[in-house]
Amino acid sequence: MANLPSTIIKSLRPVHWVKNLSLFAALIFTGNLFTEALLDNVVWAFIAFSLAASSSYIFNDILDARADRMHPIKKYRPVASGALSVSLALLLTAGLAIAAVIISSFLSFLFFISVTLFIALQFTYSLFLKNIIIVDIFAIASGFIIRVYAGAFVIDAHLSVWFLLCTISAALFLAAGKRRAELSVLSSTKGVTRKTLSLYNQPLLENQVAVVNYLRIELLRPFISQGKKSHALVAQVKNLGKIRLDFAQGIADFRLVIFIFVENDIGIDWR
Repeated sequence: MANLPSTIIKSLRPVHWVKNLSLFAALIFTGNLFTEALLDNVVWAFIAFSLAASSSYIFNDILDARADRMHPIKKYRPVASGALSVSLALLLTAGLAIAAVIISSFLSFLFFISVTLFIALQFTYSLFLKNIIIVDIFAIASGFIIRVYAGAFVIDAHLSVWFLLCTISAALFLAAGKRRAELSVLSSTKGVTRKTLSLYNQPLLENQVAVVNYLRIELLRPFISQGKKSHALVAQVKNLGKIRLDFAQGIADFRLVIFIFVENDIGIDWR
């Protein structure tokens, strides 16, 4: 029992809360990063999504406990290892989800809908969507898209269609990259892994990653072009003349970091 607090914290996977930083995208790209009232809203939004994400992680761990015990990395997760009981895990799942919904209800109606939809999507993914080829990739990508637009809803901001398309392509790139990384270590898990991976093959995932990466880069062009004319943040940076936005290098670095991350920690859950 002495280790229960640390076990609970580990089950929340706080390291993965970094994904919820995408909620700040709208705040940054509308030039309102230093607007205190809006920043406060996004910080609370970050907390709400972190609780919602942790709830879905624990729920997934409960469902996958038996399979995780045979996985070289996932077997050390609290539920799979027996460090956290299923009953307490269920209680945490419900409590975190309820807390996330309550916090979201105080921010905005559309944000409340976003959090509710996100929780429903993650639970549905854990129950069966992750076992449907191609659909699983779109489900993972949808989680990233909801985060970005929830960040816009909470500050009542409008994001361009190009921003939406860039978000979708980047989300699909991450999701396809996750599956590609999992498939690349299939041999090390001795066949014990996701059901859908038996339906995927390396050329298919390589092609998916290549296509969505190409789309992501091409869609950045009109988004950046539009930004030069109307983007508040880009305009501010241009006026200061102190920061050089090297988009091409940024894309390359981003892709490199993502693949290093997923290739070397296959136990990660990119939702």
